[in-house]
Amino acid sequence: MLSSRSATTLALFAIAGCGDVTPQGDNKVAVPGPQATQNRLEALSEGERNAVFIRAIRDARLPCQHVESSARAGEHQGLPLWTARCDNGVTWTIVLGNDGSAAVLNPAEAAQLGGNSAAPGNRQ
Repeated sequence: MLSSRSATTLALFAIAGCGDVTPQGDNKVAVPGPQATQNRLEALSEGERNAVFIRAIRDARLPCQHVESSARAGEHQGLPLWTARCDNGVTWTIVLGNDGSAAVLNPAEAAQLGGNSAAPGNRQ
């Protein structure tokens, strides 16, 4: 599926919210899947969404001081894709995982996904 060499995973609990995690019996919790996370992202203003994405990018220790814009970029194997364009001109692709996590992909990794609208716009 996704290259694991530099794709960094980050739990998106910043948008999932602790209130949405419901105890299920013996210390199990329900984690929002990609659709729930996708819905939360779409409900945010672009500025709020950019703040979530800058956190994901910085937590992945990738270079970006400010996310200038973000947009929905299709799907890959049923997982939602977003792009986040940084002030340095790099556009990162963010893949929402089934477990509410996000993988931040660099332009080369995003190009390997193929068949999505995110890859062509990812240029350094």
